[in-house]
Amino acid sequence: MVFGSLDAKIIEDLLNDAFVSSTDISKKHKAPLSTVQRRRRHLENTLLTRRYEIDLKKQGFRIGEMTVFPKNGSGKEIVSKIFSKYPNRVLSVAIKIDGNIILAVMVYFRTTAEIHDMMTDIHSMAGVENVKFSETVDIMRDNKSQIAKTVAQSIIG
Repeated sequence: MVFGSLDAKIIEDLLNDAFVSSTDISKKHKAPLSTVQRRRRHLENTLLTRRYEIDLKKQGFRIGEMTVFPKNGSGKEIVSKIFSKYPNRVLSVAIKIDGNIILAVMVYFRTTAEIHDMMTDIHSMAGVENVKFSETVDIMRDNKSQIAKTVAQSIIG
């Protein structure tokens, strides 16, 4: 199915507020409600995902990123060890390249001692050259309306 300008508007509205009603979208864009419902259902089945996230901060956790510098490209082995050792503390690991391999390990923890112990343990793993840490103080998502416009427009070509 080809995406049109109404699809782009629906995508933009849904990316700005995943819980906006089809009635509100219909009124805003002066489109028939049945058309908006049909297009929305199609977009949700083929392109969009709505999901819930746990707010770890509300549960007393702190969030941070460990930057792990592997020796000699041993990144995947280290990632396996990290997930194996800390299945309940690691949110994700991104493998990045800037000429060298860098592992960005997103973690959650309660105390400074917990993160210190994790860092010390990871630093002692075979193939790890260095480990750095930074705590996430705040996440600012004020640019999502522009991102929504950009993504919606790129879909319709």
